[in-house]
Amino acid sequence: MILKIIDFILTGFYSGKIKFMPGTFGTLSAVPIFIYLFNNTLLINILILIILFLSSLMLLNYSYKNNLFDNIDDKSIVIDEIIGYLSFMIFFDINITNIIIGFSLFRFFDILKPFPISYVDKKIKNSFGVIFDDLLAGLFSGILLFYINYAFL
Repeated sequence: MILKIIDFILTGFYSGKIKFMPGTFGTLSAVPIFIYLFNNTLLINILILIILFLSSLMLLNYSYKNNLFDNIDDKSIVIDEIIGYLSFMIFFDINITNIIIGFSLFRFFDILKPFPISYVDKKIKNSFGVIFDDLLAGLFSGILLFYINYAFL
């Protein structure tokens, strides 16, 4: 039973089990989380994100020890996309423009994987590496979204 719950969480409520573009559907599952869970002060949002990050590391390690997935960075694991998207979106207002542009930027960087994202993706093969490359994609996305939001004032 516990493995089913962990599978449900790590696959983004089973959105990662969709055969076609699981990372995109995983990121899409982060949008309602962002809208409903991260409508607080920045400090509370950061604390929620840290708890989510640490919990995900723990659940990933547990899933690896119990052979829940075929490999460490299994395509069905999308909790990293969820954390990556939330990691930069918590700094922006909740509105449709930020959500769509943020989503698009994040998917662009997560798929393209420019350096150093590609380096982390290839070299760090553990639960931290699985999430860290998406945090870097979130950093790149956040910088661009910040520019988009404030350069055109």
